[in-house]
Amino acid sequence: MKAFRDKYGKDQFSQNGEDGIIKEVLRRLKIKKGVAVEFGGADGFYCSNTAALREKGWTVHMYDIKAVHPYVEEKIIGPVNVNTIPECDVLSIDVDGNDYNIWRAYDGRPKIVIIEVNSDFKPGERVLNKGTSYTPMVELRLSKDYFLLAHTGNMIFVLNEYKDLFPEVSADPITEAHEYFNDSWIK
Repeated sequence: MKAFRDKYGKDQFSQNGEDGIIKEVLRRLKIKKGVAVEFGGADGFYCSNTAALREKGWTVHMYDIKAVHPYVEEKIIGPVNVNTIPECDVLSIDVDGNDYNIWRAYDGRPKIVIIEVNSDFKPGERVLNKGTSYTPMVELRLSKDYFLLAHTGNMIFVLNEYKDLFPEVSADPITEAHEYFNDSWIK
């Protein structure tokens, strides 16, 4: 929700407060170290949702179309090979387009999923071919057994089994999308 995002959002490497939100989720889940996977890792730092975890001693696997830093492995991740990635606690998907189909094809169950959406499209719009819009991604999370924690431009989902740890996140992300949807970062 916007209130959760505004309270905990903070950037070390991330773009829109994801570092602080992830930190708070991990605190509530009592996870100090684990495994994170990020594709769309770019240089391993800039706008990364997992670089801060790497700095805290996590095992982080980063992939991108072109590796420009030793932290990043050159590999294209798509729906056909997404299930070859390591099992992880945190998954960040940012491939600028096919994010929806990649998550839909993924069989893993990370505790946290951060996934990019095209926030130029408002809730209620159903777009899959120009980056996924908010609504289809919110609907997909139902079949994956996640709840929406926050929308920063990325959508941050947490496994439903941890929902009780987030009592302040109570609005329905479909019928009360205004409680989540953030477009303030779009210029």
